[in-house]
Amino acid sequence: KECENIDKYRIYGELITANLYKIPNKNISSITVENYYDNNNLITIPLDIRYLPSYNCKLFFKKYSKLKNASEIVSMQKKSTLNDINYIESVLFEIENSSSLDELKIIQDEIIDSDIFNFKPHNKDVTKKKKKTIKNNNIHLSFNPLKFVFDNYTIYVGRNNKENDYLTTKFASKDDIWLHTKDTHGSHVILKTFPNEVVPNEVIMEAAKYAVLHSKAKNSSNVPVDYCLVRYVKKPKNSKPGFVIYKNNKTLFI
Repeated sequence: KECENIDKYRIYGELITANLYKIPNKNISSITVENYYDNNNLITIPLDIRYLPSYNCKLFFKKYSKLKNASEIVSMQKKSTLNDINYIESVLFEIENSSSLDELKIIQDEIIDSDIFNFKPHNKDVTKKKKKTIKNNNIHLSFNPLKFVFDNYTIYVGRNNKENDYLTTKFASKDDIWLHTKDTHGSHVILKTFPNEVVPNEVIMEAAKYAVLHSKAKNSSNVPVDYCLVRYVKKPKNSKPGFVIYKNNKTLFI
């Protein structure tokens, strides 16, 4: 909040510097000068009466520099925190939409693997179990997305973040179509395509329906769904499970 008005401290310092020759060299509580940033309207600058105006000027520049650095750091921290919140909400979405103990087990493994939850095993058995699970995940033994067929096209739907990652970045081909509800937690959907064939619009619409059905917006209407070729979907390095970025997308409403 304090960083919102950091420029005023820079302006205070510059105005004092510009008028220092005519400011009394004694401790005073404020000065009134012309503000050349505001059509030379008068501005009253509060001063710390314990110090001379020249030293107050240094304090203003120091505070401006400190708040500017703080603003940059806080902005990064805010972005990181929002990403963490978004990821936690995606895990909650997974849990709410699980339909079996096996699905919950996969989510539990995801939580164990994530530093954000600060999970600490209570015994050696859990630790061994964790290591075994990670190994299994590496060879994709738990990969079992939902599968639907429409007009001879196959549509795959991820059930959790880890499955979404594998479905999009490993399983899908570059020319397959990737779909996801816009700005809403949901599953990655992959529409398998045939080589050198234009996919009919009704097939893409059907795949988009599954994206909505397996999203947080499943009970809403006119839901935007983004889609693009898998080749335009990327997973940033060190990003959280299920997170991807994409480009060259189109949006339709279901």
